[in-house]
Parts: sequence; C-alpha cells; structure tokens
Amino acid sequence: MSLSVRPKAYTLPSYSLTGDLIGFLRCGLQYRYTRIGNLPPSQPVQLWFGEFIHGVLDEAFRRYQDTVRNGNPVLPPWPDAELDDIRALIKARLAARGLHAWNPDMEELGDQRARAAIQELGPYLFPLIHRSEVRLYGARLLPPIQSQYQFRLADRYEMVGIVDVVTHIAFNDPTLRDNPLIRLIRAQCPNLPHDGTYELIVDYKGMRRPANLGLVRGSYWDQYAWQIQTYAELRRKQADALKVVAGVLIYVNELYPSKSDMRDLKREVQGNLTDVPPAAGSEAEQLLRSWSSHQDAPVLSLEYRLARALRVIPVDGKSVQEALANFDDVVRRIETCRGKELTGTPILQAWERNASDESTCVICDSRTFCPDYQGQYARRHGEMRPRLPSIRKQS
Repeated sequence: MSLSVRPKAYTLPSYSLTGDLIGFLRCGLQYRYTRIGNLPPSQPVQLWFGEFIHGVLDEAFRRYQDTVRNGNPVLPPWPDAELDDIRALIKARLAARGLHAWNPDMEELGDQRARAAIQELGPYLFPLIHRSEVRLYGARLLPPIQSQYQFRLADRYEMVGIVDVVTHIAFNDPTLRDNPLIRLIRAQCPNLPHDGTYELIVDYKGMRRPANLGLVRGSYWDQYAWQIQTYAELRRKQADALKVVAGVLIYVNELYPSKSDMRDLKREVQGNLTDVPPAAGSEAEQLLRSWSSHQDAPVLSLEYRLARALRVIPVDGKSVQEALANFDDVVRRIETCRGKELTGTPILQAWERNASDESTCVICDSRTFCPDYQGQYARRHGEMRPRLPSIRKQS
C-alpha cells in the first residue's frame, strides 16, 4: 500500500505597507532582525511615540463620536482633565505591551504634541471623519526573483495596511467653507473635483515634515506618497468605498515643534530645502529669523503650523500604478534577500543595508556591528567604530 506525501502548505506571504515595505526601505538589515527575527529594539523610542499619537487621536475621535450619538456634539478644545484621562488611558495600553517613553522629556514632548493634535487639529478634522482604523487587504502577483533564490510555492503575495482615517468630503458643502483644513487641501490640490462627495485617506505621521522634496528617487518623501497611493487602490476595492481623490499626510510633530525641529526648519528655510517656508514678511518668518537655538522654541502661528503639518497627495490611475510597481519591486528585493539567506549567504551579506540615514541608525541595535554604519561613522568622525551608548544603573 503506497501512502501519499502531504503536499507543502500553500500560503501567501503577507506584507504590511508600513511594518514590512517601508521598514525594509529604511534599512534591510534592521528589518531582518526586528521584523523577521522578532528581536525587539532596546530603545523603542519612535515606536512608543508613533503608537501614542495614533492612540490618542483615535481615542479622542471616539469620544467625539459618543457626543454626536448623544445628540450634543462637543468638539475640542476640551478641559485639561479630559486630555489627561485620554493620555493616561493610552499610556496604560502601551505599558501593557511593554512600550514606555524612553525618558521623562520624551513623555512630556509626547503629551504636548498630543494636546496640540487634539485641541488644535481635532476641531477641524473630527467632523470630516467617516471611519477610523480601516483595515485594507489585497493580493498581487509575486514578482519573479532569480531561480537560485526561489524558495516559495506561492505565486502571489498579500498586501495589508490600516488607514488611520477615511473622510467623506463634498468640497462644495457651504458648511466646510471656513474649515482651514479644507482650504489647505484646496490650495495644495486645486484640481480636485468641486461636485459630488469623495473620499480622502488621512494618515498620521509621528515625525516632522521631511526636507527632501523628492529630489532623490526613493526618498522618504516618495515612499510615503507610494504608501498613500497603495492605500487608495486597496480602499477602492472595498464595498463601502467612494472614489478616493487624494490622500493627506499629517506630520504631527509640526503642530508642536521641538528646539531641534526649529533648528532644522531654520536651516531648511535658509537653504531653500522645504516646500512650506514662511511667507515673506510674515510673523512666522520674523520669529524664525530672529530665533537663536539658545532660546526656547517660539510659538509659530496655527495657520503656518497646520500648513506644515498637512501634505496633500492627489490620487489618479497613473500615480497608483507607479506606486504599486515600486512596492512590487520592494517585495522582490525582500524575497531575494530571504532567498540568499536560506541558501547559505551570511546575514550581513544577504541583506541590503542603509547607513545613510542617521535617525534610523541611532535607534538600531545592529549599528555596533554593521559594517556600513562603521564606515559612515569613521568618515564623519575619523574613528574606527561608533561609540557605544553609556549604560546607566537603573535604581
């Protein structure tokens, strides 16, 4: 009697738009250890901050929704006690997952940015929201890789993501005429349709507005635009979707800039490296010009901070196809790196590395042995290897 052999399970490889694709683009080696190897970072600074801001905004919107259902909508600004309750709730949720602010200064900065996001952005954003935390799924053909590195039976891969906010907007709605977010969206994308109701995808970013304006192909400026375009394509296939005409990135750090953010902004304005400089002769320009890094960060006008916080990305068929092709290429590169490792290539040689972004390297535990980072560090500082961070005794 012959027994058949159980065939190998046919499973689709799944790639998240942020955790996998953008994570790999930041640094393939860091992605290998933290995402595939499941090694948690020793200093999850950006992870805590991003999760905290997303959680605070989502919880604040849910509470606003409750007031709408009760027939008495109450928009921010809200009392300090309400803000404290929201922030404490989100911190407790993150602590249950082992995520904490790295130090009291980081926690205080997160608290201030959460306050600005709720009190200053919330009154204009919350009434536009149709749904929050929208999960997206889709499948695409797995791009071919060199035969010697081929290790999968699947011919497709799953693409997944979560949209922070989906809005339903009728641009000719007279009630939206005084909404500064609508004015900024129209100013940045004047060709958006005037008639009918459409969707805008909104994604929160716990970072400042990047200085690179897409002059370098594949920069963070491009990558987040590709993410929005891909979200739009996945959202288009859902049953309850309207036509997505644009995406909006909200750089939350711009609502409450730190001193280092202000230094970067002043440098970018002087070097003509930002697409949203202050208007000539405006109060923001005067404050920025007279400000010294020895002083506290000045309070810029809400109008200018909102302008820097919002980036509107129009969506059309051509831009969507370009974004999908770019993400297909990233999947191909990830699959190739995995195939190389599985066929015996050492990890440091199998995986792409990126030591050109200092902010990515600073929080990376692999920098102590990454040959690329040591080379970059030596060229910058004339040393053979980076200094290791000092370890303080924990009481």
